[in-house]
Amino acid sequence: MTIQPPPSVASGRPCPVTEPPAGEAASLELFVGDAEFTVDSGGPLLVRGHGVSLGERVRFHEKDEIGGKDVRVWHISQRDGGFVAEPLAAF
Repeated sequence: MTIQPPPSVASGRPCPVTEPPAGEAASLELFVGDAEFTVDSGGPLLVRGHGVSLGERVRFHEKDEIGGKDVRVWHISQRDGGFVAEPLAAF
């Protein structure tokens, strides 16, 4: 079986969240705990993992589908009535 590497995403470049996690109210709480959402990083990218609140943002650890290993870390914030996810070069 061949495992496909995750798509490349440039660190520090904010990506608009095009499909936030399902929920009643559009707030950062949607990204806390286990969640999945889609960002536009030059094309749609599905992000799955676990988020932790850091006040005005959420630190989200993206996990792979097989084994749940860390893929990358995102900081998610609320801007202009929507959400922005910024990939970080830190684990």
